[in-house]
Formats: sequence, C-alpha cells, structure tokens
Amino acid sequence: MLPNNIEEITADHISSLVSERTTERRTLEYKERLPEGSDGAKKEFLADVCSFANALGGDLIFGIRDQRDANGRATGIPDSAVGLQLANAQAECVRLESMIRDGISPRVPATQVRTIEVDGVVVIIVRIGRSWIKPHMVTYSGSSRFYSRNSNGKYQLDVQEIGQAFAEQESLGDRLRSWRSERITKLVTGEGPVDLAGPRSLLAHFVPESSLVGRKPGLEWAVPEPKKLNLQPSSLSTSRSWRYNADGFVAYSVNIDAERKCPSYVQLFRNGCLEYGDGYILSVGYTDRAGVIPSAAFEKKLAEIFGNGLRWLDLTNVEAPVYFSCSLIGMRGTRLSRDSFWDIEAPLFFDRDVITTPEIEILNFREPRPYCDSLLPIVNSIWQANGYEHTPFLKGSDGRWDPFKY
Repeated sequence: MLPNNIEEITADHISSLVSERTTERRTLEYKERLPEGSDGAKKEFLADVCSFANALGGDLIFGIRDQRDANGRATGIPDSAVGLQLANAQAECVRLESMIRDGISPRVPATQVRTIEVDGVVVIIVRIGRSWIKPHMVTYSGSSRFYSRNSNGKYQLDVQEIGQAFAEQESLGDRLRSWRSERITKLVTGEGPVDLAGPRSLLAHFVPESSLVGRKPGLEWAVPEPKKLNLQPSSLSTSRSWRYNADGFVAYSVNIDAERKCPSYVQLFRNGCLEYGDGYILSVGYTDRAGVIPSAAFEKKLAEIFGNGLRWLDLTNVEAPVYFSCSLIGMRGTRLSRDSFWDIEAPLFFDRDVITTPEIEILNFREPRPYCDSLLPIVNSIWQANGYEHTPFLKGSDGRWDPFKY
C-alpha cells in the first residue's frame, strides 16, 4: 500500500513505482487490465479484494504491466504504466465499486477507487482497507470462498483459518460491550476524566474496530494541537481547557459549580476512541420539573455530538469502521417530554438507571447533516426505553427526522 491518503496520490507516485522497480508485496499488486465481463475475471478481481480485506489491506493498481521472466511469467516487478483504454473512467470506477459491494459478504467496509493520469494514460487505484469485520467471502455467481494474503500473494483460507477468523470476530462484540461497561462504571464511581455536574449523565462513544484488536491509529502525542483537533465539550460553557491524562487527551468546560464539577468533557484515547461526557442536557430543570427531559433539545444535542465526532474522525487517520453508541445514566423515574419542551403530563418513565443504545456502524466520516439515516435508530431506541415506539419529531410524508429544524 502506498504511504499516502488515496486523494494525495499523484502521477509522480505511480511513476516512481515503475522507475524504482517497486515489487508487488502483501499490500500491493499490479494489474495490466481491468476485470472483463466474464465470471472468471470478476471472481478473480473479487478474490483479490477479499484477500486484501482479510489481511492487512492494500492497493490494486490497474494499468501497470509486469516484467516477464524467461518463461513468460509475471515477476511482480512493474515494467511500465501502459494505462487503460476507457471511454468513461468514472463509470468504470462505479462498476468496480458495485462489483465489490454486491460480490463479497459481508460488505467490505473501507474501499476507495480513483483514477490518475500518468504520462497521458489513465490508471485506476482500488484501495482496500484492513477490515475489522472479517472474514469476508466471495459470493459472486454462487461462489463461497475465503481468501487472505501473504508475501506470495493471495491464497484460499482452509477450514481451520476460517473458523479462527470467525472466532476473532465474535469476540469483538464482547470487547466493545466490555469497554462501554468499564467507561460507565468509571463515571458512576467518580473515576472519569472529570467529575460531571448534575444528577444524570450522557456518555457518547466513538470506538474504532481497530482499537478492539489492539491496533493504535498512530496519533501524535508529543505536541498538543487543541486548535487543530478543536475538541468541543458538548455543552455551552463560558470557557474550556484541556490537558493530557493517563488515557490520552481531554478537553473540558471550566464553568464549574460549587462542588467543582464540570458540565461536559471530551476524552480522546490513545487507541483512537472518543468519549463525550455531558452532565447538563439530561439534567436541565431537574430541580423543578420532576425529572422531565426536554427531548427536542436532547435530540439536537445528540446530533451535534455526532457531527463533532465525524468532523474529528475526518481530521485524523482513524480507520473505518467506527462504532457509535450512547449511554444514559441515572435515568430511573425520569421521562422524555412529548412536545418540544417540557410536557409535564407525559405518562411513561424510564424503568432503569442505565440506558444503553445499540451501536451503529460509521463508514463515511463526511456524512451531511442532519444525519437522519445514521442516528435515527439510536434516537428511537432511547424513546423505546421510555415506552414509546419512536421519536415524536418525525416530519413530512416520508417521516424524516431533522433535529436542527425544531
């Protein structure tokens, strides 16, 4: 794999692969031609993609001719960038993306395809990220085969390797739930990054799958860059501060109360996880409103937290997929208002102290507002925990949810 973001790869990078005779390896493979219309060619392409996803990820570069040995066999050493004869390069990229989407199960979460012009010809790069939901299987045209890669290229997994891959994947869900439980416990016992004000708390978590298997994102900790990261505590405050701590880096609001507790914080972990803690939004008016939560304001705040997290993920080299989830703490006996503010007569209550939502998978860090398709399952799960089928703030004939419009 080239040591660049795919958007930053230039013609010079491709030319240097040829001039420096950069050989194929576990994360790099050259192809002279694109997969043609035959089933065999498509299966071969999908096997290549599958093998990268099940291993370390990598780049497939189409339009590069290999050098040949005395017997006419490809050596894996690039000979020249011969390019591709394409009537519509963008349509070809879409075709490759569609093949990957429909021919591999489960879907490979991190693939990118782009064209680059090199010395008057066009090459196509298909970048496949290392997958944390492996093993992936080629399913095109009734196929059911698993592939991975070593230094000699792709190979088909045997039964033992397939079983081991599934066992590793099943353990990821347990690790995610265990990590969330640990973070809730730390907040409840006062061992969080800062003490939150208010009787109830909201925790929102962004957890990269890479962190669950011990792979760090390579974040730089030697020099703080708070202005670049712009980690925003999730509640309005007069000012904010930041510091390093044992887990990584924390930004927090500093308009502390008489007990020296803060309304909110953002904790960035060394393994790429992100935690928003908020002691304000679920506690507004708790002294005189009988535990009624202003639900419209809460939904908007949740969308803002989600958007800030997406922005941060896009600024760093954290790899997709990332799981987002929320935990509401101290909720027993409280209730969500059914209108845009208090709705004191709402009849149903939360029946437990800790409400945990399901996780949603984030594959695109540049999702446009209002994040309806992604966030709505979490919002509805919170309303269901309060006894209702879904949020009452769905608008229009198609039932769209947009917390920024009410």
